[in-house]
Amino acid sequence: MVITTARLLGTLALTLGVVAFGELVLGTPRLYTDTAQLVAGLVAATVCLAVGRDRTGIPRRWRLLAAGGLVVWSLNRIWWVVQDLAGADRLPPHALTYAALFVLPVCMLVGLLGAVHTRPRPVPTSPLRDQIALVIDSLLITGSVLALCWSVLPGSWLVPPGPPALRGLDVVQLIYLIADLVLFTMVVLLLTTRPDSPAGRRPLRLVGSALLAFGVADTVRLLGGGPTWLEGLGHLLGPAFIAMAALSPNRTPVPPPDAEVLERDWFRLLLPYGPVVVTGVVLVVRTVAEGSLSPFEAYLGWLGLALVVTRQMITIVDNTVLFDRVATAQRRLHHQAYHDPLTGLANRALFRERLVLAIDAHQKRGTPVAVLFADLDDFKLINDTFGHAIGDRVLQAIGERMRAGVRAGDLVARLGGDEFAIVLDQGGVAVPAPRRRAPWRRRADSVLKQRRYVLSAAGVRVSEAAFAGGATVSPSWDTSTDGPAFPAGPSGASGASGPSGVPGPSSAATAPPSLASSISSVSPSSPVPSSSLSSSPSSPSSSSSPALSPSSSAFSGASSSPSSSALSGGSPPPSSSALSEAVSSPGDAVAGFDAAWEAEAEAIGQRVLATLREPYVIDGRSVGVGVSIGLVTAEPGDELTADLLLRRADAAMYAVKRRGKGELIRYTGPKDSGPHADLPQLLAGALSGGSPAAAGFNVHYQPIVRLSDGATVAVEALARWTDPVAGPVHPDVFVTMAERTGLVAAIDDFVLDRACADAARLAELYGRPIDMHVNVSAGRLAGQGLEDAVRAALTRHRLEPARLIIEITETLRIPDLPCAAALVERLRDLGVRVALDDFGSGYNALAQLHALPVDIVKLDSTLTDVDTSPDRAGALCRSVLAICAELGIIVVAEGLETEERAGAMAALGCPLGQGYLYGAPAALTRLPHPPAA
Repeated sequence: MVITTARLLGTLALTLGVVAFGELVLGTPRLYTDTAQLVAGLVAATVCLAVGRDRTGIPRRWRLLAAGGLVVWSLNRIWWVVQDLAGADRLPPHALTYAALFVLPVCMLVGLLGAVHTRPRPVPTSPLRDQIALVIDSLLITGSVLALCWSVLPGSWLVPPGPPALRGLDVVQLIYLIADLVLFTMVVLLLTTRPDSPAGRRPLRLVGSALLAFGVADTVRLLGGGPTWLEGLGHLLGPAFIAMAALSPNRTPVPPPDAEVLERDWFRLLLPYGPVVVTGVVLVVRTVAEGSLSPFEAYLGWLGLALVVTRQMITIVDNTVLFDRVATAQRRLHHQAYHDPLTGLANRALFRERLVLAIDAHQKRGTPVAVLFADLDDFKLINDTFGHAIGDRVLQAIGERMRAGVRAGDLVARLGGDEFAIVLDQGGVAVPAPRRRAPWRRRADSVLKQRRYVLSAAGVRVSEAAFAGGATVSPSWDTSTDGPAFPAGPSGASGASGPSGVPGPSSAATAPPSLASSISSVSPSSPVPSSSLSSSPSSPSSSSSPALSPSSSAFSGASSSPSSSALSGGSPPPSSSALSEAVSSPGDAVAGFDAAWEAEAEAIGQRVLATLREPYVIDGRSVGVGVSIGLVTAEPGDELTADLLLRRADAAMYAVKRRGKGELIRYTGPKDSGPHADLPQLLAGALSGGSPAAAGFNVHYQPIVRLSDGATVAVEALARWTDPVAGPVHPDVFVTMAERTGLVAAIDDFVLDRACADAARLAELYGRPIDMHVNVSAGRLAGQGLEDAVRAALTRHRLEPARLIIEITETLRIPDLPCAAALVERLRDLGVRVALDDFGSGYNALAQLHALPVDIVKLDSTLTDVDTSPDRAGALCRSVLAICAELGIIVVAEGLETEERAGAMAALGCPLGQGYLYGAPAALTRLPHPPAA
């Protein structure tokens, strides 16, 4: 049978009817009252037992405890019923009767203490201390009430009338009453501090009602000197309320807002001490008025003092634990705010703070600082191949290796995704700082720190990097166009190709040691294409490595050769005597110190690069990860910021991406270059606004000529971007960034549409239709978007499909070669031709040539550079030309900068060429006008 509250109330009403009938009709109140109490206790015990068996945890525990207490309480009622049936007089009860009276209060106490576990707190505390505090608070309130009643009420209220034999029972009843009051106070405290809903507080309220009924019954019995109908009614209602509490459903308390919980805690803290203060005032008044206190009042006073001291000790312990936990939480939150959760490395916020401090120390005290910016190559392939779980573990292993590869004081940070950065400063290792100069030499030091050295004797302005142990050729900017200007360089993401440096013998052998090892000059008769002196050795004496590719004229690799340096101004190089006069010994010391620091920074970068190249073994699988690293060192006198230094390192890293990845390049370009700190956001805003042209995007064109007669047969459309905020952005930077952020399709579609629109004007300019080459990212060959964009552009501008050539760039891996081959076939069915751009570099190699049915192959400038190694380059070009001839593929040679290189390629049989020899990329109105074919 299911026990419900309605049935329980019906049983209670029937019991009350029986009691009333016995008292009013039969005139035997005690027998029926004791019997009714016995029935009520057994029914309540049965209800608690039945409901408790179906519950778990604390709800089960307190119901079973209540059932046990009620069973013992009912046995006590049986003793009274037996006396009523025997008709005997009230005899002194047995000792077991005393014990039986306290079983139910003890069980209720344990059950109430269990409720402390479920009380939400802003900061979790010890349940044991909370339980002890609850008992002490209840004793304080109860003791204060008793002391107040003793002081205010007549002293005989605790000495009820009756036979002396029953005085022991009355004392037990007094203790029982005090226990009821203590338990009732505990319920009140729990109700005032629990954030439950009214339905969630219902069991506590019913238990409190039961304790109040027991307390009223015991008070009436104690003051009345014997049992009465009101005492019997209280002992009858108490078990009934406990049974209804057991039938109440369980509800998990929902933590309220912290402010509400703290408000309740303040009330709980003040509630026990209110009665104590009132009672203390009354006792002080009585002491002053009567001169002394009764022993009972004194005992209560000492007991209250002991309880207050104990309570304060518990509060002190709680506060100590709370402070410790708050401090631990603050440390944990600080660590979470400044560290990456996956790798445990510093995050962008901590990296920026550390870099700002390092730059501040560099500007104030001249301490060295450098930044390494590392980006994992094609890390998405690892996630796609092995899953993100393996990818996360690889990132963790990379973080550990980077920490192991740097010095103890260097900061390794994960900036997000697969980007990492390292701050190298003097805190990482003991680096000898420049000596303090005498006052008479401070002016000279100040001049040297500005890095502005003018060789007046030779009339040559030397770049500051020459005195720091190395520099590179400053880029020569193309100012012949009406669009943004960019350094002259070969075809990369932009597809353009520029002049290389002019080699020459070294003439700095007799210069001071710190300068002679870092300057490579040209002969007086050599042409001078740039405006500054530069080279990029990894150490002051490194000059034997191959020259840096012209595509990265603003950057330098780990080392460079004399062929990559030049003097500007059109003047002959200064003599060694002039150099010696221009440089004083303090400058030599500073230059040597800077060179040593740059060598140290590059050594750390190379060590990190070598460490990260080693394969990672994850769950028995060997996973290889490539990494591209950009290095930038701060030079004395630079007006640096953290954003600027990071932008320079980022620019150097992008240069590595363009050169084939997996290297380290040191940035030594212009001081104000490097991508803007907010460039990803600026790029996204420019391409998501719907009008790239309004955001600064433009298209420049570079001629493609027939090598036999130099006639222009086609042009290549190249993207250019001048952001209103960041200014001109190099194509190597924004195209690579667009590919990584998924925005390259918008650039491709913009260039495609503009090129098709300008095709008619180009036909008027050259007097005949001109083929149009348009670059598209290799990542787009796996979807339908490219084909749809090509169809739409051809239809919109009514361009003949045969005049459009789609060039597949080399910067990204083609995700699905069979799918890409099918797309190429569909484009060719439209009449559009397809070319492989920069063949021989990046991902455009023989595998792509074999899988994709392309019409044109554009040889990368590294293959057409027959000036440095004519035999090797010639053999490679002949092989590629022979393969393409067998496949019926037209070949275009890129990077043609000199007549000798163009003549060599024509002699090898290459039909078409492209490069700065025939014109730099320019706006449509600035294109050269050679005769058309």
